[in-house]
Amino acid sequence: MGTEKLYIAGSQDKTIMRQRYREPKIKRQGKYYVIRITNTDGRRGIIRLGTTLEEARVNFRDYMLQLLNKKSDYPSYRISLQQGIETYLEAKRKQLSSPNSYKRYNEIISNFNRVMQLKFPLINYMDQIKEQHISDFIAYRVDKEHIAHRTANCERDTVSNLFKYLIEEKNFLSHNPVKRIRPLAEPEPDEFFYSKEQTLLILETAKKYSKKIRWDVIFATFFYTGMRRNELRFLTWDDIDFTKGKIFIRPKQITPTLFFNPKTKEKREIPVHPELLPLLKSLSHKSQKWVFVNSKGNYFAPDTIRTKLREICKSVKLPVKSQHKTRHSWASQSTEDGVPLDVIQSIGGWRDAQTMNRYKHLTDSYKTKVFLDRFSLKKDKEKDNGK
Repeated sequence: MGTEKLYIAGSQDKTIMRQRYREPKIKRQGKYYVIRITNTDGRRGIIRLGTTLEEARVNFRDYMLQLLNKKSDYPSYRISLQQGIETYLEAKRKQLSSPNSYKRYNEIISNFNRVMQLKFPLINYMDQIKEQHISDFIAYRVDKEHIAHRTANCERDTVSNLFKYLIEEKNFLSHNPVKRIRPLAEPEPDEFFYSKEQTLLILETAKKYSKKIRWDVIFATFFYTGMRRNELRFLTWDDIDFTKGKIFIRPKQITPTLFFNPKTKEKREIPVHPELLPLLKSLSHKSQKWVFVNSKGNYFAPDTIRTKLREICKSVKLPVKSQHKTRHSWASQSTEDGVPLDVIQSIGGWRDAQTMNRYKHLTDSYKTKVFLDRFSLKKDKEKDNGK
């Protein structure tokens, strides 16, 4: 398709405008009509104006009027709310390897778009959004839709990343209205972990559910290794060395479009505990690739394991917690048994000790016992013979 030159009548200095923007022309690129501009830093960029020529002409005139009337201190296209969201989500779709992660981003941004249209229907452009609009969005989600403060802070961070992307990567905006919005106060972290007695009860109860699926081995692997959910879901037979007694956590391709990467992006080894080794050897090879599979021989869906743990805990009247608490339990029980912290950090796959400390909880009875056994003001920890 040909190009079309558009100028705003009454421009006092077309020479300067032509020199800076090299005579912007509307062109067809894929399903969008675009213009190519040169920003003040000399970088070139493509701006989407719309999916129809009529929409592109209107948006182009709005852009030029904004520049000529100095409505913005940044010479870039005045991007609409819908265009900004589409641009960001398209970038995330290409960046993220997990469809579930993209789905979560899409859900958060869709909530933001929905609330903005509901409460502020007159806002059409990204640069119209101010700090108060962001505060009202968060308040609406918390007060009216009853989301947790932690979820609200996650949505705040995601919306902030939306603006950062449009500012830093696309040069569409100059101000991030989320920057000065402080996160909501979150409740104290849940330091619950399953004791050894509770863990053994879970494993014993899991045997009753292990007719078609070996849930006893699945949860034993969690409690003996501290593995993350996806590390277990995507564990292959090649990842287990039965001779050396080791499990290897490493990147792998799950499907043509799905890849698994360890959270720290690094390979690591997990020693297989002697009590866990015979359980792993007892597994039948229902799949030539995957160690843990559902009744159809495929790797588990994300929520299947969590649902089964809740079912087991309810049946024996144990606290119903998230599946990730098996990892907390492993770290806490290892600490109470005297395993050095650097060993726990290395096996568990934490990048730094500060992160690991959020998983390592201690019971009051353990802290009291260790303190009374090891602390003394007397030389060489002499005892008073019971006094």
